Amino acid sequence: MFGTSGPVLTDTERETLRRGRLARLQRAMSDHGKDACLFFKPSNVRYATGTSIMATYCLGNHVRCALVPVKGDPILFEHPGSTHISGRIVEDVRAMHQWEYADDADAAVALWADEIAEPLLAWGLEGTRLGVDRLPPAPLAALQRRGFEIDDTETLTLDARAVKTAEELILLRHNAGLACAMLERFESAAAPGVREIDLLAELTDELLRGGGEYLITRACVSGPNTNPWNLEAGDRALEPGDLVFVDTDAVGIEGYFADVSRTFLVGDLAPTPAQLDAYTAAHGWLLEASALLGPGMTMREFSERAPKLPERYRAQRYECLAHSAGLEDEGPSISWPEDPHPNGNRVIEPGMVLCLEVYCGEVGARDGVKLEDQIEITETGNANQSPFPFSQVLLGR
Repeated sequence: MFGTSGPVLTDTERETLRRGRLARLQRAMSDHGKDACLFFKPSNVRYATGTSIMATYCLGNHVRCALVPVKGDPILFEHPGSTHISGRIVEDVRAMHQWEYADDADAAVALWADEIAEPLLAWGLEGTRLGVDRLPPAPLAALQRRGFEIDDTETLTLDARAVKTAEELILLRHNAGLACAMLERFESAAAPGVREIDLLAELTDELLRGGGEYLITRACVSGPNTNPWNLEAGDRALEPGDLVFVDTDAVGIEGYFADVSRTFLVGDLAPTPAQLDAYTAAHGWLLEASALLGPGMTMREFSERAPKLPERYRAQRYECLAHSAGLEDEGPSISWPEDPHPNGNRVIEPGMVLCLEVYCGEVGARDGVKLEDQIEITETGNANQSPFPFSQVLLGR
């Protein structure tokens, strides 16, 4: 049985988590020449402050943001109805004036920009290069009119978050165990007549009851919906002999991601030769790539050394070899050798957590196989955070 109960971190460890992340962020800000950054993206706000309110709502609405100086504590501009919640964690919490949905948007934007500018000016940062991760044109222009030069934060947050703190690794390991419990629940429920959306409900129930937060996709498909990759759960009922696969894509406890994929055979029929071939190819690739993954090489070097997929599966290969897991499905990522490398020169380091992914589905075939493990990079190699068993039937055993 997978999954554990009880608190993952003590209150002291949770405070150490928050302080450790802020220190890494401010060190990256200093390295990138930023005196202050303004974050709206929920994962960045959480990384900087330790708070999360209405995370999915905030993905589409600008209702809270964190102003982070390169030295000192951040200021959290919070949704007015939530200041009492975030105030338990952050010392300086101020109600944020929202400009969205206002009839007089210019006046609302001006008020908001003045409130952001006030602490920046008090810190002596007039005319500074202000890092911003996400902001529409009107409020961005309002900050510029107040003398701030706007700069992007993507590279510095990537640098800050790529290597995890000790407390982050504890949470990532725990949530990978929660993902395995989700897979166990999924496998036990996958039977002829069960719909894809029923299996999605089983996954979600296991996640929420285990203390997790939400799914970022509905990656639970069966039969002809497994090829090509990237369809989402619908009302199709599973049939005997179907392949059914799932990608957990779960935001777990304390917001840390859990990303594991497995493929199963439905019912008691024997797998077809094509199903066996696709599963064996995916499984072999994942094991060989896992054995290779370790610290010291660049991401491009790993890509060049990684095993090759059989030619029949290359046209529909998964979009990357690996990506990072943290407070979201995040970078840095590793591309196939023939594809552009967004992080090719970045060195794989101890403390990174990478999700190795493989999809094998031949163009025009009925079935596809998706497998994925969440791997922690150690000083000497790696450790699999998600040791959920593979299908022995689909391996022909």
